[in-house]
Amino acid sequence: MRSLARRSSALLALTTVAALLLAGCAPGGEEAPDADPIRVGAVSSITGPAPFPDVPGAAQALFDRVNAEGGIDGRPIEFISEDDGADPAKAAQSARRLVDEDEVVALVGGASLVECSANAALYEQRGVVSIMATGIEPACFTSKSIVPVNAGTFNGYETLLYFAKDQLRAERICPVILKSEGLTEPYLELLDAWQETTGVEFAHVDTSINLGDDPTPVILAVKEAGCDAVVINPTEPEGVSFMNAVEQQGILDQADWLMLTNVYTEAAIEALQAQGTVDRVYANSEFLPFTSDDPEVEEWRSVLTDADVQITSLSEGGYVSAQILVDVLRSIDGEITRESVTAALREAGEIEHPLLGMPFVFDDADGHNPNRASMMVQATENGWEPVGDWVALP
Repeated sequence: MRSLARRSSALLALTTVAALLLAGCAPGGEEAPDADPIRVGAVSSITGPAPFPDVPGAAQALFDRVNAEGGIDGRPIEFISEDDGADPAKAAQSARRLVDEDEVVALVGGASLVECSANAALYEQRGVVSIMATGIEPACFTSKSIVPVNAGTFNGYETLLYFAKDQLRAERICPVILKSEGLTEPYLELLDAWQETTGVEFAHVDTSINLGDDPTPVILAVKEAGCDAVVINPTEPEGVSFMNAVEQQGILDQADWLMLTNVYTEAAIEALQAQGTVDRVYANSEFLPFTSDDPEVEEWRSVLTDADVQITSLSEGGYVSAQILVDVLRSIDGEITRESVTAALREAGEIEHPLLGMPFVFDDADGHNPNRASMMVQATENGWEPVGDWVALP
């Protein structure tokens, strides 16, 4: 799937006409060179086993808003969004199209299960930077040319472990890893490192089922182990189904149930409320929680609502990554190229953003993971409610 965000509003048309007149050109005459679009792109898993259409959708919504306000010095941003379908081969083909044929100056707003490992070498070879909205694979955080704005699956999971230990005061923490290709081993390495760092031994570790399997055997094992905090890595529908199975087995009140940010959605809380599985369910938000009453989230919510993009924690990443790129583009004095975009991003140093718990930084390191913070939210009858302050990893 390829979607292009182009000039479409009357306001942008008026702005473009004004720019042409100021440049001494009539609208019907030769187009001014600086009216050419600035091409950027994204490779995302818009379809597949864990689709993220809202993430590039949020980036496109921000670019549409910027274009409606006149673009970058009169130049519209053309956002080309590719769907890799969670297929590494398709991800590689999509990236080559964007980089070699469309000649994008940067990648931004992507969320993919496979594209980092498929394309990191290409981006470095071609000298193009990817400000990724939702990094999932370990390769997203170990590349010279990819810098995610989100904390990432593994950092998010680790913040849940610390929250269970330090805030919930759990004494029998039980990680449950729903297996998926390429991700299970990194989880196990994380668990070993966390136990060594904290001196806390897990009461039970379960990796017995795959993502999508019936969770009942895991839940029975958790019950038998006497866990008082269970940390799980589900997708949104898996998380809801897991909690339904927990309720059916009658152990909802035995433990606190902590899940990754995938579950922090409006659809999930409605389902959790409907099946009576709230109050002891938590999720991490890798950005300032979108259900908070902080004024910082209002502009983001307005942009996405106007564009009919789903309001989710992950979609904050699409918005934040696009906003960072827009600020970088506006800072460039001269021609906007891959080289100038990359240089401007590096020269920016620490970039503060109100939706991030830590500054965004892109430097010369071999890997990038500037955001290592999460804020927790609790499922209640009133919806998702923020709990405490940022949990930041060193």
